[in-house]
Amino acid sequence: MLKAIIVDDELPARDELKFLLSQLPDITVIGEADNGPEAVGLAAQHNPDVVFLDIQMRGMNGLDTALALRTAAPHALIVFATAYDEYALKAFEIGAVDYLLKPFEGERVTSTVLRLEKYRPEEWQVATTHLDQVLTSTVKQPVHKLAVEKNGKIIVIDYDDIIYIHTHTGLVSIVTATGEYSYSGTLTELQERLRDTPIYRVHRSYLVHMEKVKEVIPWFKGTYWLKLPTLGNSSYIEIPVGKGQIKNLKEILGLK
Repeated sequence: MLKAIIVDDELPARDELKFLLSQLPDITVIGEADNGPEAVGLAAQHNPDVVFLDIQMRGMNGLDTALALRTAAPHALIVFATAYDEYALKAFEIGAVDYLLKPFEGERVTSTVLRLEKYRPEEWQVATTHLDQVLTSTVKQPVHKLAVEKNGKIIVIDYDDIIYIHTHTGLVSIVTATGEYSYSGTLTELQERLRDTPIYRVHRSYLVHMEKVKEVIPWFKGTYWLKLPTLGNSSYIEIPVGKGQIKNLKEILGLK
């Protein structure tokens, strides 16, 4: 029985593919996501055999998501989904084991699943190795800058200039020593984008640049607050650490 995850930012497309897969006896859909970071989290949790992945998605695109998925679930193969023939060809060029054109057709979906079912273990290993090699050489190296907004202008800031990021009523704000800026995406998207930097999720509403922390304040019942400089380093703010992040915080800072 193959375990599958469907990733597409359009609900009708996910529902259509999920229905077609439900008609087949040897595959089960164990999760679905509408964005890259959510898909990576699901893959790490459930270790699927195959991920049906939309190439064109808002935010984290299909290629970047595929590369992150390969780290989160090394066993998984990728089947790209797209509405355009040109992207179907690109899917094979970048190492997908197959592709599906939208709108999905039952016969084509069945053919893809049957192909995966016939893979022997050694063929599966060859396919995953090839996928890793092609994705690594295809996906562009990350740029450590972020486009933000202020007073109607789009400004590019360095990751290292960020002190902390917070969200309130769905709006994401980024605080640096020179100002506070707006970000059009979500905190979860930023967490994934910044995952290889010293900027960590310390609370459901906060990301913090750990190298900017000036003081760790112990609080009631084993909780903590982080003291960081704010605008111009002229004052400080105290940010709570979520209970689920305390262990990670202690490991990062070497707290006992």
